[in-house]
Amino acid sequence: MLQAGGRGQTGNLLYFFPSEQPPLVLKVYCFRRSRWREFWKDVSERVFEGKRGATAATRCATERLILDLWAREGFDVVRLVARPLPSGMEKPALWLEYCAAPVLAKVLADPNRPPGEKLAWVELLGQALSRRHRRALELNDPRLVHEHGQIKHFFAQDKRLIAFDLEHGYRSGYPVVRAIGRELTGIADSLLRADGGGGEEFLRALMRGYANPPLVRAAAREATQRGGLAGIIRRLLGYLRGGKTDKTQVMARLVRLLEPEAGSPARARG
Repeated sequence: MLQAGGRGQTGNLLYFFPSEQPPLVLKVYCFRRSRWREFWKDVSERVFEGKRGATAATRCATERLILDLWAREGFDVVRLVARPLPSGMEKPALWLEYCAAPVLAKVLADPNRPPGEKLAWVELLGQALSRRHRRALELNDPRLVHEHGQIKHFFAQDKRLIAFDLEHGYRSGYPVVRAIGRELTGIADSLLRADGGGGEEFLRALMRGYANPPLVRAAAREATQRGGLAGIIRRLLGYLRGGKTDKTQVMARLVRLLEPEAGSPARARG
C-alpha cells in the first residue's frame, strides 16, 4: 500500500502491484473529510468555484476525463490502464501505470544535485506549462490546466515532467486565463517554498522557459483584479497574511521578471 488514507477512513487509497507488467497502481477514491464537510466542499466547488465537484465518484470521473484528454493532446501525464477492477471493489477506482521517478519537489530539494541541473528542470517545467497553456487557449478548454499545480505533482523522469493528481478540474466555460493564472501562481508559490532554497532563481528559470509573456501578464491582471467573489476573498486573505509567498504577490513577481533588465546587476544597484 502506497497510501493508506487518514483517520476515520478518509482519504484516497493507493495500492501498488509491482509484479504486473508494467507495474500498476490502483487508486481508490474515498471521501477525504467528514461526510458533512465533503458535502459542503462539493457544493462550494460546483456552485462558487467553477469546478466539477468533490465527491469520490466525481473525482474519479474527472481524473479519468482529464488524463485521457491530456494524453490525447500529447502532454506528459500518468497513463490510464484499461482493465477490470478487482472483484468486490465497490468504491470508484482507476488503474494507473506506476511511475518510479521522484517528484520535482524532491529533485529540487536534493543537496546532491548541482544547482544547474535543478534550474534546467525548472526551465523545462516553464516550457511544458507554456505549451499546454497555449493549447488550452486554442481549445478554450480549462481542463488542460492543472487545478492543483504544484511542483510535488510532477514526476521528473528522463527529461520529462509527468503530471498526476488531476482528480479536481474546472468545468467547461470556466475562464481559461483565470485557470492559467491559478496554476502559474501555484507553481511559483511551491517553487518559492521548495526545500533547498532556490527562491528567486527558480522563478527566473520558470520564466525563461515560459515562452508567452503576454499570457503571464494577462493571467496576472486576472489574478489581481478579477475572479469574482472568490477572487476578492482570496486577495483579502492574502493581504491580511502579508506573506512573501502570497499568490497575488507571487504573480506580480513573475511579471517583474519579464522585464528586459529584471535582476541585472545595473538594475540591482539602481
